[in-house]
Amino acid sequence: MSDDKPARAGRGPLAGCVRLAVERYFADLNGQCPGTSLYETVIGEVEAPLIETVMRHVGHNQCQAAKILGINRNTLRKKLQNYGLVDRPDTSSPTQGSDLL
Repeated sequence: MSDDKPARAGRGPLAGCVRLAVERYFADLNGQCPGTSLYETVIGEVEAPLIETVMRHVGHNQCQAAKILGINRNTLRKKLQNYGLVDRPDTSSPTQGSDLL
């Protein structure tokens, strides 16, 4: 499988983690209805740490992060603002700025 192509839906390395988390979520509900917008809840829980981790990985370079995420840079900027991730550099990252020289 090429690095440029995503894994088949539901078969990638993260799929098992998501399945397990959703199964635990339903188990914690003890048979009660989960309410509405489960999709939005899951995306909200996953998207912020995904973006934060990618930004740290690329030394907070928005162009590189947008490319890795497969989204437009303006979309990334909006999401960074929505999640309060703007101007939060992490100096502990070993890759920060290494590819900007």
